[in-house]
Amino acid sequence: MPFSVRKTIRRVVDQASELAHVTLAPGSGGFVSETESRQLAFDLEQKPVGKPTAAAVDLLIRATLDAHEPALELPAVRVSGRMRRTLGSYMPSRKQIAISSRLLAMGEEDDIRQVVLHEVAHAIVHARWGDKPSAHGREFRAVCGEIGAKPRRYVDVTTEQWSSQVRYLSKCGHCKVLIVRKRRMQSVRCVCGLKLCPRSWRAVARAEDESGDWVML
Repeated sequence: MPFSVRKTIRRVVDQASELAHVTLAPGSGGFVSETESRQLAFDLEQKPVGKPTAAAVDLLIRATLDAHEPALELPAVRVSGRMRRTLGSYMPSRKQIAISSRLLAMGEEDDIRQVVLHEVAHAIVHARWGDKPSAHGREFRAVCGEIGAKPRRYVDVTTEQWSSQVRYLSKCGHCKVLIVRKRRMQSVRCVCGLKLCPRSWRAVARAEDESGDWVML
């Protein structure tokens, strides 16, 4: 059999094989490959995606202050998506505690509690002694013992497993559907059939509550 004929037959067989693995994308009006249809399983319903809630953290802070420093008033906790290596901080100039959104979204309950109490201890030390004491000196350790925080310079939190929980979110400019992938991709196929080249991806993770929603990191 001439080589050109064998080449033509092989091309026809390959095309038939590809068609056998093609499925119709819901609402797309076109066809997508089986690989792309598996990716569509990561697409979300249209739901608002916000930062992790800090309501429980605010309640913990208020209860601790009511018991140990009732005259101290602190504003609501600031949830920060920029805090990746630092999980919590206290800003004396604003009298405000900031907590990492990654800690709230993926941290264990006891880890969150210890980080929050660590920062509350800083706030109480500043309220009682001003800027004179060292950051983690005798006064800080005494307050930690008083409120039930571990009197350490750092809170030991295991974060190695967090990277496997992170996903990346973008939005289709045509149908406004939210798209989530395991990694940042140069191009992606939306459920509407449009091929997108997102300029940016936002890091997200599953919420710890029973809603199953995503929260921004």
